[in-house]
Amino acid sequence: MASLSQPASEPNTSPLAKFIWGPENLQRRCDLLKELPQHAIFKNEVNLAALSRRDHWAYRVQQAQALIGIWLKKGWSRDHFLDANRMIGEMPCSPQFRIFFKNIQAQMSPEQKAFWIPKVERFEILGCYAQTEVGHGSNLRGIETSATFDSTTDEFILESPTVSSSKIWIGALGAWATHAIVVSRLIVNGHDHGNHLFMVQVRDLKTHDVLPGITIYEQRDKTLNTLRGLDNGVMRFFGHRIPRSQMFAGSSSLSRDGTYNPPINKNHSYTSMVIIRGLLSSELGLDAMKALYIAAHYVAFRRQFGANPGGMETRVIDYASVKNRLFPAIAREVAIILNGRQITAAIEERLGTNMEDMHIMSVGGKVYASEHAARDVEIARLLCGGHGTHESAGLGRSYTLLSAARTYEGDSYVISLQLGRAITKCWQRGGEDTLPALGYLRRLRKPTAYQQRLRQDESQAWHDRAVQDDVLEQRVSILAGQFLEDTRKGKDTSFQVLELTMAHTDLHYVRGLYSALESSPEEGKMALKALANLFTISTLVNGLSTFAGSDYLSYNDIRSMKEAYQTALVEFEPHVPCILGAFAFTPWETRSSLCPVDKSPYDAIVGHAMGSELNDNRFMRPTILNIRSLWKNQQESRL
Repeated sequence: MASLSQPASEPNTSPLAKFIWGPENLQRRCDLLKELPQHAIFKNEVNLAALSRRDHWAYRVQQAQALIGIWLKKGWSRDHFLDANRMIGEMPCSPQFRIFFKNIQAQMSPEQKAFWIPKVERFEILGCYAQTEVGHGSNLRGIETSATFDSTTDEFILESPTVSSSKIWIGALGAWATHAIVVSRLIVNGHDHGNHLFMVQVRDLKTHDVLPGITIYEQRDKTLNTLRGLDNGVMRFFGHRIPRSQMFAGSSSLSRDGTYNPPINKNHSYTSMVIIRGLLSSELGLDAMKALYIAAHYVAFRRQFGANPGGMETRVIDYASVKNRLFPAIAREVAIILNGRQITAAIEERLGTNMEDMHIMSVGGKVYASEHAARDVEIARLLCGGHGTHESAGLGRSYTLLSAARTYEGDSYVISLQLGRAITKCWQRGGEDTLPALGYLRRLRKPTAYQQRLRQDESQAWHDRAVQDDVLEQRVSILAGQFLEDTRKGKDTSFQVLELTMAHTDLHYVRGLYSALESSPEEGKMALKALANLFTISTLVNGLSTFAGSDYLSYNDIRSMKEAYQTALVEFEPHVPCILGAFAFTPWETRSSLCPVDKSPYDAIVGHAMGSELNDNRFMRPTILNIRSLWKNQQESRL
């Protein structure tokens, strides 16, 4: 492989970089990289890993204060603020323009927006989103928190009737937020109208004390110290009252006399979930890609075993065991980034309309992005060997973040059930011709219209887009057929549905990637074409088990497919520096001793160790010396 250039010291603004990042995203990134590192609190000089939880959170609050000040002064967009949050790391202000603002924007009435949005944008109020309960996470129908209308006072009375109804895992609620968007059951005259959103002030705006009728506790540390700077909270209501005007009225409303006006679009409840999943589908790929960027530069530097003529050991990146893991992962994450951006844009365009098809799209996107990102960051860590586990490697934050992302908004198996239900409903009503995302169901409806035996003995045939698409569609149709059959028989399909969801998204992400490449810049076309081919053929190889026992693929088909994969790997290899160069993560972003710009990784690794606070261990030497003499005391006591 051509040598990787030195890790980037500044962002790349080439046409290829603009295509991969998106022009507006790249410009915001450049704005932020020019400004933020100039401020002392953002210089990455504090070892956050060494701070106590309390001090870590306090430091993140100070960073939030600084960022809000810069954002207001610069007049930056909300997207600037969102991007800055992800670049800096978890801060309690992160929900403000994510789930808090976006739900206000999507689900409040125009009058409500006119009142609340300015307060959010000025940070007069600090927001969070309270949906999950101790006893109910993904099962929103099981939510117990109630908002009962009191017609005598024109108010809602919020109650958490059981411990299991306590709101939990609410980011920024534990100590930061003044207001929460609360998902609660609407009760009017004893009738339950299901879940609705309510704006609830939870703390006094002058003292920051928790208001009467509400209890809030911070959740303490999470596993692997995930999101230490975010104060997740637990909350219960005990007769807390809010005005009727604070029920979100964008799709449904309640009149003063208690008349309920239901939503025209009965799928409005999808909106909050679609927003969150859409964001995740576009963001997680960048986190995984940054880890792969670090790993790629490190394995291109490191040499191990296999001495070549002249005595130089072989570069780690030149081993097949590395290429076969690293290169497909890079291709996969680029595909996830480009498709995720398309999903997010589509969701933004459709907010406030029928979100059913966006719901299907976001389910696949979130599951796919989180499952692969968690696996690919592990690939990055493993490729770096023991050094990959060190805090200075810069992989730890991505590792913990992406591991946790697999359960955001529900475990991948649970979320996948929603795609399973959509497939079942579509099949029952014969809607595959009107819902393009599930068009592969036509293969089950009219199997004779499609080839039942693929004959591709020559490896070159697997580089053909029509052949690739046929296999991907056949695979997902096989899985969908088995799912529908098992559902009809009353079997528990909660396990197999994840494989179905991944295959469904494989098909659409391959199509989406090739569609995106139609507008790619000339300078990067060859690299992106090779990337797309490797992503597609590696996806085909990884899905071969679906065809076991079928006549669709023969032994020779499978053999030639694997040969085609090796060809795709070789063809992509010379383009790896080009793709990584387009990402050009800076040292301020990577914070890694494995890809420094001003020294070798080995110098950086040893230099980091030189700064350990335990190098001066005199404070514990008396205890250590005493330990070494304990045997003498024991021996003397026996005499």
